[in-house]
Amino acid sequence: MRGWLITLAALWLAAAPPCFAKPLDTALQQQLLGIYDSYNRAITAGKLSDALALRSDSTRAEMQKELKTAKDRQSFIAMSRAMVPDTVEVRHASINAAGDHAHLLLLIAKTFPPGKAIPGAPPPGSTQHGEVTLNFVKQGTGWAFDDQVFGGDPTAIVRCKDERSEPAAAYDTDKTVSMGGPIVRVDFQPDYTLVVVRVMDEENCAFLPARDELLKHGLDPAKLVPYAIVEIGGSPHRSDKQKVLVDSLTVQPED
Repeated sequence: MRGWLITLAALWLAAAPPCFAKPLDTALQQQLLGIYDSYNRAITAGKLSDALALRSDSTRAEMQKELKTAKDRQSFIAMSRAMVPDTVEVRHASINAAGDHAHLLLLIAKTFPPGKAIPGAPPPGSTQHGEVTLNFVKQGTGWAFDDQVFGGDPTAIVRCKDERSEPAAAYDTDKTVSMGGPIVRVDFQPDYTLVVVRVMDEENCAFLPARDELLKHGLDPAKLVPYAIVEIGGSPHRSDKQKVLVDSLTVQPED
């Protein structure tokens, strides 16, 4: 096992219940993108009531609490217009087992017009890239736009510099570190498993036992897939803060 300091008997692995999100079919994906596009067109046209009508009941109710005055509504329209992307590319699409919550992860781009620089705003004339997760909820027989979560530029992610498996002596087993985030990539090797986990704007390399040993200790390797959420505890590397030797791992459903 390449010098694992922890004993396999002590390795704690918890598999999530069988309710992982499923891939979204193409037709529904296009329908949800259509709702998002209609929302953005309403925002661009300044038609706030039309835009709110496309949001979920709960989200719309919360938004209306914050949009009581004309000034509030004008500020919201201005801010929302600035977030309307020029282009979108679907990176990942899924739906929960119950079929009433769906998610789209998009890569978006927006070019800001030339002009006077505004403190805190992107440089005039620049094109900005980022990720946004769109969440949709089924209401009755139709779908509504629930919320959106903006992420950073994926090209600015700090990648793992060293993906080599090392002996346990390379890790400080007197210390513990915990982290959580979506899986980026999994590499099953004969004597270890590498799980690359994204935490905010940084990737971390988490090292576990090989596939067969994971099965023996209660974790189905099939659960270790991109976009599944993991919670990890383990020993930090002595010199590389992006590496961890795992002694506890929980896989959460994507939804």
